Amino acid sequence: MKTEIKVTELEHEELVDLLSTALYESNWFRASYDRDIYESLENKQGECFEDKLADMLLAGKKITITDFEADGESYSKKFVRFEGKYQDAVYEVDIKDFLKVASTKTGYKLLREVIGYNKEDGDEYDEPGDGDYYTADAFLQRVVFGEEVYG
Repeated sequence: MKTEIKVTELEHEELVDLLSTALYESNWFRASYDRDIYESLENKQGECFEDKLADMLLAGKKITITDFEADGESYSKKFVRFEGKYQDAVYEVDIKDFLKVASTKTGYKLLREVIGYNKEDGDEYDEPGDGDYYTADAFLQRVVFGEEVYG
């Protein structure tokens, strides 16, 4: 038997839950976005930093994820450049990268844990953020690197 998972859409709140959980006191990631592009967006849904990242992604724009533990090493084709004294690796990702990971068996499981789907019926939200930092971080590493690079 073959089971195929295809996630075709992530909602604003789901992205915010995922990003805020993964980036909160992250050991290696920080995120940013182009403010000029953000200001040109028409459908903005919130004011917090993670809302702005989600708005960018949902508008089809890229966000930047910086790996500040890279020390001059890059781990994926999404790599753009090194910056700073310690050669932090800068990557650009978009909504397609998130959907691709969410459509894998492991990525789907990680995402459901982070955004808080009810395990009994699979369709309704429990409390958002049931997954912890490590779960969200593992998902984000898969988005950026294509695999889990850091423990």
